[in-house]
Amino acid sequence: MTTPHLITVDESASTEIVAAGAKLSVQVAGQSFFTGGEAFKKAAEVANLVAGLQQVGIAEDDIRLIDVSTEVETGLLSKASSATYRIQVNCPDVDLLGRVVSVISSQKNAKVVALSWEYPDLDATRRRVIHEAVSAAKDTATNITRALGVPLLGVHKMSYAVTGLDTDVHMPAALGAFTKHKKAMRERSALETLSLAHTAKVTAGVTAEFVVGRFGEGG
Repeated sequence: MTTPHLITVDESASTEIVAAGAKLSVQVAGQSFFTGGEAFKKAAEVANLVAGLQQVGIAEDDIRLIDVSTEVETGLLSKASSATYRIQVNCPDVDLLGRVVSVISSQKNAKVVALSWEYPDLDATRRRVIHEAVSAAKDTATNITRALGVPLLGVHKMSYAVTGLDTDVHMPAALGAFTKHKKAMRERSALETLSLAHTAKVTAGVTAEFVVGRFGEGG
């Protein structure tokens, strides 16, 4: 079997996409344990947070209880219990994010533990940058073969990878502790800067091996 004559081409294409909104994972420390809908009504810390979020434009349907855990500490003379609530807040408009973060950081018993940017049409963006990278690889191969004076016969092998679609942002450890006093001011300021970081660069890289003819073939 005759070994084909190959040229290898590496090309890429990129685009920037802007987040339409974000989902925040919020942890709330409470003094009492409730589950389901009762948590939003009877757990004072959760109810205060929900009320504050609604005041800045977050709808009730965009606030969801993910889970709740409880701890019981038994001392010599007493038994005390506490609960940790994990709540997901959907912020459908990125312009609201600064106000949402301010509400959360103003609650001394609440913290943002993770943030996931919501980008529109991610699948369409992925397909578009792949198409652009493949087209660029074909154009480059065509230019090379023209310069060499040999025909471009086809594609032997092609691979691609897309980067930049990871939407999750995990909070630094410094932002993890429940805030208070001067430390709270520093942490809140650092957290609020995330409201501006909502642009992602999506890049598709393509490596293609093209089959080319010998000198004198194909005219």
